[in-house]
Amino acid sequence: MYKILSLDGGGSWAILQLLTLKERYKDEIPELNGHAILKQFDMVIANSGGSIVLCALAEDWTIDKALTLFDDKSIRESIFSENSFWETFWPVSITKMFSFGPKYSSSRKYEAFRKLFPKAHKMTMDDLPDFIGKPSLKLIVCTFDALNNRAKFFRSYTPNNATEEFVPLTKAIHGSSNAPVQYFDFPARIKADKTNIWYYLWDGALGGFNNPVVAGIIEAFRLSIPLDDITVISLGNANKLMSKAQKDRFYQVRSITIKERKKKLLFWRYKFQFEFFKETVMNQAKTILFQPPDWANYVGLMFLSKSISDDIENRFIRLSPIIHIDKNTNPLVIELLDKLYSMDMDLTKDEEIDLLKECFLKWRDGKIKNQPIEFSVTRENELMYSKGDEYFSEGLKKWKRI
Repeated sequence: MYKILSLDGGGSWAILQLLTLKERYKDEIPELNGHAILKQFDMVIANSGGSIVLCALAEDWTIDKALTLFDDKSIRESIFSENSFWETFWPVSITKMFSFGPKYSSSRKYEAFRKLFPKAHKMTMDDLPDFIGKPSLKLIVCTFDALNNRAKFFRSYTPNNATEEFVPLTKAIHGSSNAPVQYFDFPARIKADKTNIWYYLWDGALGGFNNPVVAGIIEAFRLSIPLDDITVISLGNANKLMSKAQKDRFYQVRSITIKERKKKLLFWRYKFQFEFFKETVMNQAKTILFQPPDWANYVGLMFLSKSISDDIENRFIRLSPIIHIDKNTNPLVIELLDKLYSMDMDLTKDEEIDLLKECFLKWRDGKIKNQPIEFSVTRENELMYSKGDEYFSEGLKKWKRI
């Protein structure tokens, strides 16, 4: 059996992945140290927030220590280090007043990673499998090459004997976690080891790999792993569907914008047109960064279904809470879900992290549902499951049987 662990992007929401790994291995790996967890898998592929989790595990931090990446306010703020007015570039210096444009320093994020993960920084990715204690382990980090407008993967191995430039894991995760538009100011500038190649990198989500599970399956396939041998654990950082209140506001603002777009002298009514413009731009930007992970899970499942095995859904496990309210939602979590709806990925306040922890507990206990692999949403906003586990406990039970 060839086991793949896939870790989605999602900024501070990646605390959910650490809490999930803790729940899974608390009875099997008493120390819950990173190397012991990584050795449970044959391949680990990660993007953005998930790549930071990977780096903490590769550094051999315990899960509890890795949780300080999000629990410790000073660490959170060193990763999400906000630029002053004088550090921003035009026109962001102005648009920031309207909560629009990149807020954080890419260069200070890299310095934070370099200090947090000194072991992973001193060796290149090809050295990590031996350091972890499993030479056959394959590690992959997804980024996006800004100069060539294409996805770029950094690996711990050379696929198909191809030439591969290796980099320290800290540099790879710096590129992978470098979300543009609303978050970090400049592409991550890194140099490949023993070459003169410089890369300018954005978050791997721009290449379509915020959920990198399909890339992991294809990488295994390229390595000649039989499809019947592949088992996938895909861990997400919550998938948000649009709330009814958000839908209602969209309809309202859209209608007003259409009616009043020609009334150029009604300056006091411009707020609706500005809101529609801003929300449209932000929706498109975040769609790129948080592209619905369902497509990746579904395509991955369909790819594996070409094997002769008939137990595909027992070998493809997706665990991620779904943030959605409909008539079937447990009334005890509606208030929490409303708060989660409004939270972005760059969470730096203690109370926001506490809400994520509460989200995990409610998800673990079945009060918040798990994300389906395939689903539909009715006109009444009801979520209908087609494939995938409806509850955390169901997916975890399958995982433990592997």
